[in-house]
This record gives sequence, C-alpha cells and structure tokens, in this order.
Amino acid sequence: MLKLKVVTPTHILRDELVDNVSVPTTAGMITVLNKHVPIVSTIRHGEMTIRKEGTGVGYAVHSGVVNVRPHKDGLTEVVILLDEVEELDPHDEEVRRKALARAKEVATEKADDVDFGEFESLIERELLKVKFRYNKKRL
Repeated sequence: MLKLKVVTPTHILRDELVDNVSVPTTAGMITVLNKHVPIVSTIRHGEMTIRKEGTGVGYAVHSGVVNVRPHKDGLTEVVILLDEVEELDPHDEEVRRKALARAKEVATEKADDVDFGEFESLIERELLKVKFRYNKKRL
C-alpha cells in the first residue's frame, strides 16, 4: 500500500491508501509501488492511473510534479501536485461535446490572435481524451 495525496490549486482530489499509481513524467511513465526509491519528477500530459483493491481510475493530467518519499509508518508516500486534472469517463458524451466545441472555437479565431502554445496544449488535451476513450473501449 502507498499513502497517496493528489492536490490541485482548488482542492485535494485524493488522500488515501492505494495499491499503486502510474504517472506520466518527462522521463517516461512510472508506476510507483510501496518501497519505491525516492524521486521528484515533472509530470507531462498523459493518463495517470490510480489502482486500489483491484480496480483502476484514470485521470487526464496536464502538468505538475510528483514526489515519492518514505512515510513515517513504513509506507511509501506519493504527493502529486497538478495544475489541472480531469477524471475521464469513456461514456460521458457531454465531456466530448464540450471538448469539440472548445476546439472549434479556437480554430475559428484569427491566426494572429491565437496563442500557439495554448493551442498546442489544447490539442494535446483533446487527443489524450480521445486516446483514453478508445483504449477503455478496447478493454
């Protein structure tokens, strides 16, 4: 078991004991188990999966930091600080419609008004949602 805490600027998403957590980092995907070596890494766009009692919950993450360290009770503690996180339900059509509307809105803006870094980030987020839904349907 791990002591996991996932925090965003607006709320604490998770604060509980879990079996493991998989996080996309700039060095690649890592899965943290108990007794993991201490690390600090930057999180990149991708899917974070939290597993507890045999089931996993997926989240789209966009940027942040993960800190893995020993906990006082002999467990490994994982603290994840995220700028943004979104639980993705592969059957949620409303999320898909909103994502498509946002993408169309950005596409219709004048080219010189577009912040290309923000546009690239938006595309990465929407592609992640599509990938997540496709992979969940295949399972």
